[in-house]
Amino acid sequence: MAGREGAAGKKARKTLGRPARLSLPLVTEAAAKLVRESGLKSLSMRVLAERIGATPMAVYKHVGDREELVSRVVEHVFEQLSLPDDSLAPLDWLREVALRVRVLGLTHRGVMDFLLEEGPAVRGALLVLERTVSKLHEVGVPWSEAGDLHNTFFSWLAGTIRRQEQWAGRAEDAPPPLQRFHAAALALPSKDYPGVKHTLARMRALDVDAEFQNSLDFMLEGIGRRILRHQGEAPPAKKPGRKE
Repeated sequence: MAGREGAAGKKARKTLGRPARLSLPLVTEAAAKLVRESGLKSLSMRVLAERIGATPMAVYKHVGDREELVSRVVEHVFEQLSLPDDSLAPLDWLREVALRVRVLGLTHRGVMDFLLEEGPAVRGALLVLERTVSKLHEVGVPWSEAGDLHNTFFSWLAGTIRRQEQWAGRAEDAPPPLQRFHAAALALPSKDYPGVKHTLARMRALDVDAEFQNSLDFMLEGIGRRILRHQGEAPPAKKPGRKE
């Protein structure tokens, strides 16, 4: 009797210690958590397997390789992006999207690198592209230019977030950001470099959030001018002798 109870107890303990049944959603969510903790560059099949209590070969049954895993993680991250109300004016809509993408990027380091290298290669980013270009076209911007404005705006956004990621990830004992720039600028005679002098004073009092808002304002102002230009443009005059 005692032997039976002992065997049953061992079996129960073995069952309780068994990891959850692997599935693609479980693998993807675990990978996304690792990215939130350590960044996309640190993600590997081995580290992921250790986290979920499985072998690397078991993980490979759900994702073919690291490249596929990264794509699925980025897609998973963008599934968390709730797009703003479509009734917003284009510039207000873009501002809100930028703020929301910034939050996602800063909490998932490395995702912006993926977008800069691969473009909007996942469904969530493609939805942002579709709505951005469509909203700009609805207010008079030609399709081709609307696409160019999307590419310029989101390349700026991803690059800005990426720079802040690097600053946030610096060691506690590391010197403050832009120290080399400050030293190089201070070494120049201010009377010969007045532009550097006045820029240095502003950049030494760096406020990352304020800088982001300022640069976002600049970007949206430029897009706004393109919209007004197209809304105020008269149809091009017909060239003499041209047949319709």
